[in-house]
Amino acid sequence: MAPETPEKQPAKIPVTFHVGTHLVRVAGRTGVWSADVDGTALSHSYGTQAEAWEAGVREADRLDRLGKA
Repeated sequence: MAPETPEKQPAKIPVTFHVGTHLVRVAGRTGVWSADVDGTALSHSYGTQAEAWEAGVREADRLDRLGKA
């Protein structure tokens, strides 16, 4: 049996992280991950869950620096 391609894999259940006062949500499947911060989607997709999480943390930090907690 051939391995499933990313298009055929089921989406993973979203995982939510608290980053300071923000909520970072990461969801996707192998090769295609997305992140949002406080309900606002980031404009990129990511190759791994870790990359999506890292982008969400960076965005939460950026919002904190702007005083948008």
